[in-house]
Amino acid sequence: MPPLSIEIADLTWRPAGSDRLTLDLRGVSVSVPAGGVLLISGASGAGKSTLLRAIAGLLGTVLPGELQGRLVVGGVDLIAAATTESGIPRELSARLGYVAAGPAPTYALPLLLDDAALPLESRQVPTEEMRSRIERFARDAAVDVALIDRSLSTFSGGERAAAAALVALVASPDLLIADEPLGGLDARSAERLALTLRESGATRVIAAHDLSLLDSATAQQLRLDGGRVSVTATSPTAAPVWEEIRSGDGGGAPIVQLLRATAAGRAVGPSSLAVMRSTTTLLTGDTGSGKSTLLHLVAGTLPLDTGERLAQPDLRIRFAPQDSGLLLGARPARAHIAPSDAARAEEIAQRLDVAHLLDAPPGRLSDGERRRLAIVATIAAAPDVLILDEPSGGLDDARVAALCDLLSDRELLGTSALLIATHDPRLSALSRPDARPLRRVRHPEETGTSIEPVANGLAALLPAPAARVAESAERLLSPELGRRLIGTANPLTRLGLALFWFALSIASPTTPVAQAAIALPVLVVAWISGVQILATLKLAIALTPALAGIVLANLFGGASVEEAVGAGMRLLAFAAGSLVLLRPFEPLRMADAFIEKLRAPFAPTMALLATAARIPTLRDEARERRTIRRLARRGVDPLLLADMFDSVIRAVPQLAIALEVRGVRLPTRQRPPTRRRPSRFGRADLLIVSLSAGGLLVSVVRAVAEVILGS
Repeated sequence: MPPLSIEIADLTWRPAGSDRLTLDLRGVSVSVPAGGVLLISGASGAGKSTLLRAIAGLLGTVLPGELQGRLVVGGVDLIAAATTESGIPRELSARLGYVAAGPAPTYALPLLLDDAALPLESRQVPTEEMRSRIERFARDAAVDVALIDRSLSTFSGGERAAAAALVALVASPDLLIADEPLGGLDARSAERLALTLRESGATRVIAAHDLSLLDSATAQQLRLDGGRVSVTATSPTAAPVWEEIRSGDGGGAPIVQLLRATAAGRAVGPSSLAVMRSTTTLLTGDTGSGKSTLLHLVAGTLPLDTGERLAQPDLRIRFAPQDSGLLLGARPARAHIAPSDAARAEEIAQRLDVAHLLDAPPGRLSDGERRRLAIVATIAAAPDVLILDEPSGGLDDARVAALCDLLSDRELLGTSALLIATHDPRLSALSRPDARPLRRVRHPEETGTSIEPVANGLAALLPAPAARVAESAERLLSPELGRRLIGTANPLTRLGLALFWFALSIASPTTPVAQAAIALPVLVVAWISGVQILATLKLAIALTPALAGIVLANLFGGASVEEAVGAGMRLLAFAAGSLVLLRPFEPLRMADAFIEKLRAPFAPTMALLATAARIPTLRDEARERRTIRRLARRGVDPLLLADMFDSVIRAVPQLAIALEVRGVRLPTRQRPPTRRRPSRFGRADLLIVSLSAGGLLVSVVRAVAEVILGS
């Protein structure tokens, strides 16, 4: 199908609950021909993201508010369509690719492969084409093909940006809308993705602060300021390049030091890094190299798995993460600033042009505005060590210059040492003569050997020869062997049998034989379904106190030894069932099963499964928010629960947008079943049903035998 044309005239937007327009294009007319390019620039908070959401058909539909003026995309009047019950025509939304801005999670399904398959499924792309198509577009979007089977929750901010571009590009949309698509990417990845965007045949609407990699001779440019058009943008100037900076003699002794440090479950390390007193350390490296993890280790917000962290006693550290929402939460920035630091915070906010936003709810602000407010709240306390993760992300040149001026002001900053992770060459302004000494460290080349740590395995605890034996044993005991022999059980089978086993463990006699007959088949099913045997052993160790308590309580209560042990085995049967019922599931396969076998409607089922899959992400965000807040507030944070609740509430529209731009229209659309991994019943299902029947048979035989012998 041909690309879509765009016509905009006198467009305005007022969000629900707001008394002012956040987009005011009265008197402005823009026409983008089919296959054309519209590049939108402007300062942080200028309204770029709002305009992109309007063109994507999200305003007045998924996001409530008042949209007026003229907005026609592909011949469809989006303003008129938004007032109808059916909303934007499905045929139009199916031709859209949308890349959201910022490091916060914007995915619909947790695995990248599933998330990228969802827009293909909603467009009924044949199953056999999906994986090859995803891998091909992964290279175009600067995504390492090895990442497509991984969970997006483990991605860095830059890797999430590239993954979002992959999801938008994979369905070859006729209209491609991208909000800061190059944010957080290293130079090589940014150039690769920019080339893909320039060569796309779709109509493209792209918002960015730096348009140098995206500009073309035929592109139209629009510059926004405060929700209005300021001037037509001129050709952007090239970004400054990094200066060659050596670790000068002006720095002091190490104030925080990592020695061959690794973090559990993170593919980083062992890494060594010294943060020097009276020095600014710039940490650079490729996208996904682990810079953010290294910052967390220095800050002490992530526990060490191996290695050492050396820090001076009573050291005050403050950390502004890449996702500023983790620091601010639902409360205005002023709520995070101590009364004694208020005057100082006001001056810092003036320098960063956000003094008027100190009392504003973060949810109504742009990503760049939230980022600057998080920096204000972090610097206001005058910490000994200030740690910033991509502080210039989403900021225009003027704001970056103001940030560099602030970070170079020793007197106002009052900080002994700075550690900054960045891809942004504009921060080379920190090397000016009147600033503190600046050293640049590239990760992992200059921090240690980057090797993949053995996550939670026996090999990490053993000497080298024994470690090799343990690794071989772990491979032998992994679920892969069982999967190759008998396949993977259908999720409906696992779910139904888990519920059945729970009921069976209650109905069966409290004897070791009866309960073991139930628990052992469940453990086998858990193994062939993907639960590691080591994880099972860890669960058994964790349950040991409870098992001992139940056995002792029954013995003291007068029960026989067999009955007491059987009561403990019953708890084990419950735990074994939970391995099947509650183990991390693949949402798309679960949706396949419900849609194909139970004839569940497509859109509501996908929404329900995507919501369930988002819960672990929210839990991880809450844990990270708590550790970052503890740097500034020791003890209990009484409003942390409110921020957690707010993050849950805000996840709803985020997920709705993610589903909408992937072609899953709520709540009315009915679509064919998902097909990337069709839900079939196979040998694995037959095996676990047989095991279940065997467990039931043993329990029945034991119960009958007891009745006969008792009589």
